[in-house]
Amino acid sequence: MSNIRVSVQASPTDLASWLTLARTLESSGFSGLLLGDHPGSAASPWPALGCAAAVTRTLTLGSYVVQAGVREPIHVAAEAATLDILAPGRVLLGIGAGHTPREWENIGHVRPAPRQRAERLTEFVDAVVRLLRGEIVTRGGQYLTLRDSRLEHPLTGRGVRLAVGGGHPEVLRAAARHADVVGLAGLGRTLADGHHHEARWNPADLQRQLRLVREEAEHAGRAPIIEALVHVVTVTKDRAAVADEIARCIPGTSAQDVTRTPFALIGTHGEMAAQMRRQSDEFGITSYVVRDAALPDLTRVLALLNSQDF
Repeated sequence: MSNIRVSVQASPTDLASWLTLARTLESSGFSGLLLGDHPGSAASPWPALGCAAAVTRTLTLGSYVVQAGVREPIHVAAEAATLDILAPGRVLLGIGAGHTPREWENIGHVRPAPRQRAERLTEFVDAVVRLLRGEIVTRGGQYLTLRDSRLEHPLTGRGVRLAVGGGHPEVLRAAARHADVVGLAGLGRTLADGHHHEARWNPADLQRQLRLVREEAEHAGRAPIIEALVHVVTVTKDRAAVADEIARCIPGTSAQDVTRTPFALIGTHGEMAAQMRRQSDEFGITSYVVRDAALPDLTRVLALLNSQDF
């Protein structure tokens, strides 16, 4: 079996199709089913994941990612710990700093600058980790205040694994120190629409992030899984032509950058599988998250990765 894992990020539209998706992912060898967290504009992850827990036995279920900028640690830890009661050892709590202005406006705040969002996430992750370890947490940080905060029986959350994703150096440092999974997104600043981002697929940016994560993790005596969020999945027999077309849309990025980035899978299914294996060797990336639209193609790629003949 391949050491490469693939999870699918999706959102429910109705109960029947959602449960079918969960069952399909488990039977097809996918690692997990993940949901984003955009309060007010998308489905909440926790009720949906609870439903998926009832029809699966091995599939990882997780948030990808909780918006730490507008959430509180005790609430997030309690939600993840509740899911851990229903799906013991299968919960992945993904946390990010947040980026969409509307999510702050909805609670009467203005979105902070990137550094302030990253610093709040650092405090947030530290608090959540301690809560999930069963500690009583009291702290008066720059961004968060907790007074005798704790998870009480039957909530423990000790089976919950942690993923932290983002691109800011402070976010990556927090991920390397605390997370089981470090999520790389290949994204830069948020664009004017408040939702989309600049793409950062330059190999130098990726190597810089990987170096920072590995140095911080080594200092902490840890070895987290490195994961990439895939934004483009394109099946083609002309990989070079598609890479060239994509590169023309991303300033400062060459076609060669596109063929090497872990944030895009381009080519035949065999070429995609080979690309993922190369990236495992070259970058140490062994885990991927794709959107649900890519499910049919990644099912075939996974089958190839797990084939003894590939």
